[in-house]
This record gives sequence, C-alpha cells and structure tokens, in this order.
Amino acid sequence: MGATEPLVPEELDRLQTTLVEQMEEAACMPLDVAHGFLTATAVTPDAGSSAVLDRVLGGLAGDNGLRELLERFRRQLLTDLECAEYGPLILQMPRDDGSMLPLPYGWCQGYASGMEYLGEAKRESLLADEQAAALLTPILSFLMYDEAQWFDPPNEAAHRETVSELGDVAVGLYRWLRHANENQDA
Repeated sequence: MGATEPLVPEELDRLQTTLVEQMEEAACMPLDVAHGFLTATAVTPDAGSSAVLDRVLGGLAGDNGLRELLERFRRQLLTDLECAEYGPLILQMPRDDGSMLPLPYGWCQGYASGMEYLGEAKRESLLADEQAAALLTPILSFLMYDEAQWFDPPNEAAHRETVSELGDVAVGLYRWLRHANENQDA
C-alpha cells in the first residue's frame, strides 16, 4: 500500500453528494454505507479492489473521477485500519436539546453487506470463532433495531457506548480477517 493523499473536504463532499444524489438511479451506496462496506472488505487483495469499488459505485462505476476519489478514500481507510487509527463514518442527527445522536445504521449495514460480499466460507469461519463473533456483535446489534428505534434508541447511554466501540471493533475484525487470510494462504 503506497502512501496516498487523503481527500480534502471539498472532494469528500463531492463524493458524498454524488453518491447520495445518484443512490436510487445508479444503485450506488451513500458514503456511510460505503465506508462500512469498504471496511469489511479491506482484506480483499488489491487485485480485487476494482470489483469492490464497482459494488460501491453501482451504475457510476465508469465515472473515472468519482472512482479515483473512492479509491483514495479506500486507501486512507486501509491506512487507518492498519495503524489502528480508524473511526467509522457515522452520521449524526441534531437533537432538540442541542446534542447529537449517532446514527450508525448505514455504516453497520454496509459492514454487513461487506461480510456478505466476502462469501459464505469467510462469514462462517468468522461466526464460528468466539473472539471474532464477539467483535461482530455490536455491529449486528444496530441492525436489530426497529425503524421506530433509529431516532429514539431504547437505551441511549448503551447506544452511545456501543457506537463508541465500533472503531476498535472494526480494527479487531480487520486484524482477525487478515490473519485468517494469511493462514489460508500458508
């Protein structure tokens, strides 16, 4: 992985805006979902990264400018995971009291989609391992919310605490998957 220049705010905004605006028409992922997906698929060899980017971009896969931005976004994410300086891209909703409520559902859905993309064998080995399955639990817990609970979590303190763990969980799962790949290749 060579060093890559992180996206500047204007580039990140362009990427996010385009993905959201084209979501239905192009079947692409919004950036929070894409971030979760790219995190789960971070162990995909560079040779397979084109297919991963295609999945995120959907009908926009032929837009070379957008693809280049997404590739840089992915490379920064890989660097962050490798250095354990990773934080998931979590949307925030302003509340009437001035606080912000983290909305991790898109990132978690993207992560689950990434696990699906990796295939049944990888998913089964992850779920069969007690440590890896425990790491996956916080991500899956957000996918069990009823739609009515998305903006009014049943236990807001537990919700916030679990959201705060997602970065460490992602790094732990990345390391577990990378180790599993290395053992499979040996």
